[in-house]
Amino acid sequence: LTSAKLQVMSKLHWVLFDQRMAPVQRQKYNLDAADFFFGLINKASYRYGWRSLTLEPRWKSEFRQQSRSLYAAEDQTTLMELFSLLLETQLLQATRLQAGVEYAWFNDFDRDLQDFASLSWALQLATESAYLGYRIQALAGFVVERKAFTGVEAVTTTESFVTLYAGLQ
Repeated sequence: LTSAKLQVMSKLHWVLFDQRMAPVQRQKYNLDAADFFFGLINKASYRYGWRSLTLEPRWKSEFRQQSRSLYAAEDQTTLMELFSLLLETQLLQATRLQAGVEYAWFNDFDRDLQDFASLSWALQLATESAYLGYRIQALAGFVVERKAFTGVEAVTTTESFVTLYAGLQ
């Protein structure tokens, strides 16, 4: 569902793996006779302008259930809920100032020690221009995140970045 201001999207991904190897071969690689992956993503955002600002509240939900992951052979069921607010304003003809705050809540239904909540703040400058047939986008900014795992004291991290993208026009 999409309109000029509102965007709502859902994605479903379901994969069943039926191993064709003999039981002796599967045991060598620690594989079950069948494995699966089920993922569901829901997103919603609403973009509107107020004076010279563009505001965009967002919500994203990711549910994942799988019989094994890339790093572990155990079943895993997780849910992540993300709530964010983005603000953007035009500074110069090709330069925008963007700021945002995001709250993330992660629940690992199988392992409570993996559960966490985090709050992130970000600020970035974004510039787009054309150069010799390429579209150049430059981003520079920083992110401050406070993450609290279950049963552990919260940790605050700061990250700065400079990113360049080039693509054909």
